[in-house]
Amino acid sequence: MKRLKLIYQETNWWWPLLYGVGGALLTACVLATDLYLKNYFPDDWKTTLDLGRTIHSSVFAGLLTMMTFTFSTILVVLTTYSSQFSPRTLPNFIENRQVQHIFGIFIGAVTYSITMLFFVRPSLRGSVVASAVAVLVVLISIIAFVAFIHIVSQSIRVTTLLDRLHREGSQLIEEQIDNLKAEKHHFISDGYDSLQYPIVASESGYLQLLDYSALAKEGMNIQVDVTIGSYVTKGQAIGTANEEGVESGIIIGPTRSSVQDFTFVIQKLSEVGLRAISPGINDPNTARHALRQIGDLLRNFAMLPDGSLLIGGEGSVIVKRVTFSELLYETFYQLRHYGQEDISVLATMLESLESAKRNALSEHRATIQTFIPFVCSELDWSSLNDWDRVHLEKVLEKALA
Repeated sequence: MKRLKLIYQETNWWWPLLYGVGGALLTACVLATDLYLKNYFPDDWKTTLDLGRTIHSSVFAGLLTMMTFTFSTILVVLTTYSSQFSPRTLPNFIENRQVQHIFGIFIGAVTYSITMLFFVRPSLRGSVVASAVAVLVVLISIIAFVAFIHIVSQSIRVTTLLDRLHREGSQLIEEQIDNLKAEKHHFISDGYDSLQYPIVASESGYLQLLDYSALAKEGMNIQVDVTIGSYVTKGQAIGTANEEGVESGIIIGPTRSSVQDFTFVIQKLSEVGLRAISPGINDPNTARHALRQIGDLLRNFAMLPDGSLLIGGEGSVIVKRVTFSELLYETFYQLRHYGQEDISVLATMLESLESAKRNALSEHRATIQTFIPFVCSELDWSSLNDWDRVHLEKVLEKALA
């Protein structure tokens, strides 16, 4: 199921293709109606051949222009995501199902118009529903175009992207907690013994996800010694198993996926914050908002203990997890380095760490306590003016409380 979910998310042409096939099927239905059922309609409903050609020609030209504008707008949005947010955030717009449905409506409408224009011939004589359906298709396309403009105007806002990433990370944590409550997953300490047969990577790339339903079969015991999201090379030993040939349930690809990779969601939030405080953009308030979202996600993650994840079933799968201290460092070490010169960013970093402590387990709380001084370790306190120093000292004292 996880493999199918990944394919569904990364297959961006599926819905447009489906709508295109639907447009061709609509043409077939309309032709069948005009050829075999037109005698059941009043004569006043019929349109001449020339009028039908004119309507379909106009509809095709208008829809093609509308689709061209839509495609150009999508390219502009993708350029904005890549240059101002992060290249890793491009899938968050490309995989938006609303955008794919709207683009599919345009493709289906153009498919209907061009195929219908091809079949409007003298042998058809009179048309009953073809022209009416063409007008209806145009109206639906106009509604879809208005919806597309609204979606783009919302998606281009950085706060919308950050909120979407926050929801994505929250869903992963909630799914993990639900599986723990249902006793489908369990945490175990590291240091377990290796099994008989090694598991090697079938190709170079990122460990995108594990298909637990395929791996946890009857009598199978599998241990994965690298965390999801790690980069592996072809032939690298990534775990052990009690049987051979289990690599089919381990999905490796050229890019990271957030289907099971919580750290990737955090990385995307961090990159948006880093891009915001870069000299070319210089938008510290966006970085502060990203840091607050990071702090809230870490607050939820800190409620889970360290250790490997045991997935039970007919068999068992043990997966190595990133530790809280590793996640904490990988999240903040770049933000700490590039945000030292902006007091507002540094103060918000401390606030996010304070937020992460609120529901944290005792061992994670102790980790955060030792990490907070590290965030300010490169700051030259003597160079600060009195106002900045007093403000930062208050925030630091509150974070350490």
